[in-house]
Amino acid sequence: MQPRRVEFTVLGPLAAVAEGRSLPLGGPRQRTLLATLLAHANTAVGTERLREAVWGTTAPPSAQANVRSYVAALRKVLNRAPDDERLSLGHHGYRLHVGPDELDLYVFEDLAARGRAALARGDHREAAGRLEEALALWRGTPFEGVAHHDTLPLETARLEEARLAVLEDWAGARIALGEAREVVGALRGEAARHPLRESLWARLMTAQYRAGRTADALHSYARARATLRTELGLEPGEELRRLHHAVLNRAPVPGTPPPSAPVAQAAAEWRPMSQLPTDATDFVGREHLLAEAAALLDPSGPARAGATCAVPVAVLTGLPGVGKTTLATRLAHELRDTFPDGRLFVHLDGARGPGRSPAAVLADLLLSLGVPGSSVPEAGADRAALFRSLLSGRRVLVLLDDARDEAQIRPLLPGTPGSAALVTSRARLTGLDGARLLDVEPFGPGEAQDLLRRLVGPRRLAAEPEATERVLAGCAGLPLALRVTGARLAGRPHWRIRRLADRLADERGRLAELTVGDLAVRSCVATSYHGLEPGAARAFRAVGLLPSPEFPGWALGALLDCPDPEPVTGALLDANLLQVACVNAHGQPRYRMHDLLHVYAAERVRAEEDPAWRRQALERVLDGWLERLRAARDQLVRGRARPAAGAPGAEDTADQGGDLVGWLEAERHALVTGTEFAAAEGFGEQTAGLAAALEEVCHLLNWWDEWERVARAALDRATADGDAVAAAVALGSLARSSAVRGRVGEAVSRWADAVERLDALGEAHHAARLRVHRSFAVADHGMAALAEEDARAAVAVLRRLGDEHGHVTALRSLAFALSCRGRGTEAVEVLPAALESAERLDRPLALADVLQMLGWVETGEGRFTEAGDHLRRALAGFEAVRHRPGEAYALLGLGRLHLTAGGAAAAARALGPLDRALAVFTELGERRGEALTLHWLGRAHTALGDSARGARLRAEAADAFATLGMAFWAEEAETETGAEAEAGCYG
Repeated sequence: MQPRRVEFTVLGPLAAVAEGRSLPLGGPRQRTLLATLLAHANTAVGTERLREAVWGTTAPPSAQANVRSYVAALRKVLNRAPDDERLSLGHHGYRLHVGPDELDLYVFEDLAARGRAALARGDHREAAGRLEEALALWRGTPFEGVAHHDTLPLETARLEEARLAVLEDWAGARIALGEAREVVGALRGEAARHPLRESLWARLMTAQYRAGRTADALHSYARARATLRTELGLEPGEELRRLHHAVLNRAPVPGTPPPSAPVAQAAAEWRPMSQLPTDATDFVGREHLLAEAAALLDPSGPARAGATCAVPVAVLTGLPGVGKTTLATRLAHELRDTFPDGRLFVHLDGARGPGRSPAAVLADLLLSLGVPGSSVPEAGADRAALFRSLLSGRRVLVLLDDARDEAQIRPLLPGTPGSAALVTSRARLTGLDGARLLDVEPFGPGEAQDLLRRLVGPRRLAAEPEATERVLAGCAGLPLALRVTGARLAGRPHWRIRRLADRLADERGRLAELTVGDLAVRSCVATSYHGLEPGAARAFRAVGLLPSPEFPGWALGALLDCPDPEPVTGALLDANLLQVACVNAHGQPRYRMHDLLHVYAAERVRAEEDPAWRRQALERVLDGWLERLRAARDQLVRGRARPAAGAPGAEDTADQGGDLVGWLEAERHALVTGTEFAAAEGFGEQTAGLAAALEEVCHLLNWWDEWERVARAALDRATADGDAVAAAVALGSLARSSAVRGRVGEAVSRWADAVERLDALGEAHHAARLRVHRSFAVADHGMAALAEEDARAAVAVLRRLGDEHGHVTALRSLAFALSCRGRGTEAVEVLPAALESAERLDRPLALADVLQMLGWVETGEGRFTEAGDHLRRALAGFEAVRHRPGEAYALLGLGRLHLTAGGAAAAARALGPLDRALAVFTELGERRGEALTLHWLGRAHTALGDSARGARLRAEAADAFATLGMAFWAEEAETETGAEAEAGCYG
């Protein structure tokens, strides 16, 4: 269930408000517990920490029971229903889920960040406004009125420091705006309350001096100096002394000058980011290794003196389960100040075989850095070059987790000094030039005991020292084994430690191998696996059938053919063999199994389940994916951004709050790899179905790389199966994916082959759909006659077969072909029937497409009033369904309409929609639309008298037309340019 909105306040008295009323938060200790959860919102807080926060070192014997009682009382107040996840219990403690706008502290930090970003851009008015909003959220001392012990005072001090820093930035922005007089009072009051804070005195002196109150500024310096000497025995720092000297000499004192242009430009183009996984709260040891790796990775540190490699590369290597990723994540978090421009994280999946290709990884990295999906270069080398260019001149750490070999990671390394790479791998990677290998060893006795103590609790271990030593000996210092063992004990508080120690002793033959190679992890996992009930054991090994260790909750039910897998899922969660990765807005969980556990599960399912059962289980999962994907695809094609109530998989596709596009983007990798997996495993029917559904999704969402991958997978599978129809359909999809990339010649060749095959097989419906796609692609590429022939053939077939939606699309393609042949009147006559059908079908996207085409051809025929009405309706339709390419083409049509109508005023009106269209096309990487818009922008600027700019833009468009093979437009542009030259337009 979606949690209700609750507004929490901690920047003053603790409070919670829901639906306009204050919620009762209980007595002092319960309020302290809530304050602690809010101080660590969205993070699991263990019972031990809560106990210390409430009672300090004087907790009564009933403290743990009291904590549970307080949490239960808060759940009644905060949770809307029993299954509400607002306040929940997980494996690592209690977690209070708080949205980004539900906690005043979060809002304060967001406003402060936005204000400082404005300062970096030199926008002092925006900065002052945002920072003032942030300060207005404070209503007193943080956590005012809450009894606390050790934790909250530290958090209170941190927040007060943050407030003062924001106040100083706000004052600096106001001073830079010439509003120094208005900030003097606030600064004077804060300086009185914090007399040892020199930066406050500096801001106060600057404000007083800039307000013309020189004597006051000198008096403030005298007070600051007297206080510092009396309280600390120190003279003022250099900043205050220089400021004092400037005031004495009446020299200029700057407020907050705007940053230099390069800094402002960099701030606008690059946003520092962190993609790192959450740092382990129970991390122990590794101090020496952390220090050594940090020194190696610091581009300007002493450890780099004399280094031959411009970019530091450190490789953490060791046996599986030794904690390489945990160590790397901790290190990367600690290096946030060394790499202020960002810390990127990529899981390379090398332990499972070939791993992820560098080209695919680079595509994900470029997307995360803001490169539009369709603008990602096709060639891997070009992607690597673009990635290195984006990192050039910045300080970025790239964490490459679970690398297979040197070849996999070389293209992913930064290319210029300032950045660095941190790699984890089971292989030693000795062939990586300039890299420093750091061996990650198993824990020593002290570190192993420290980790187990944090997982289980010190009191429980101290009660059974002998059994604890036996457990530690059995785990042999391997962090993965310690974590599995600790989780089992923590999840079963009624167990004595001796009980688990005896179980480990029973497995002594295998557990002795924990210190050697891959068998170590296998025997550790086997210990937990063999302790499961039969149903949970089957569920564990069934997960090994899945291509990815992360999967939606419904998939486990499909594997087991069980409508309610919750009991066995709970058993796996309790055994720490499965984790909850996230829960969507409808309460649907997504799970993740550790990679090494997943490998072991795959071994067990192959050994213990017969092939027929394995195939049936996978068929059910693939059918489940297909049902959900088709539901999402159908809604998108109909022009709905949210799933219809009751549609198949509606709850699952609501993972992003009911946002189909968000759900598809979140499942993008799983859908594509799932299709490739289905093809590789011989599931021809499911492969064809997934590829067909993904074709439209990829087309609508500009997933060019993914489209080609699934089409190739479908083609390979169908060819191997001897399925001639499926092979021809997949070849047609591959042709379409080539066309959208601008490789029209290659696409035409593939279409010709596919259509010929389908005609020979008597597959008129499939052949007609391919003809429609080919018609659209080739009409303005010098093949308008073929486009018209294709469209007319498709119109006849689809009308005969009763495919009304396909018939609408075919009519639209016919109109486009006719317009490209200079027969605009005929094109206009074709479209009313398509418009009537689209309106009757209740398909907003199809309707907007028809309106856009109708407006386009009407403009060419001089029917400007009708064209304007249709194009504006099309634009509204595209905006309603969030189809950005359609929006851009509608804007292009409106710009062309204004320009064609004639006159300088009309040309001026054309610039607005054309500029907007160009921005969208450029962002999406839609080269055809970009070329067309440049052409019409050139005409607009020429009509407005800027012939030089107009000529330059149209020359760019002409080059693009030639590159893309858009013969129709290249010829039209050449004809127009020649006519204007003859008329003396450029003379």
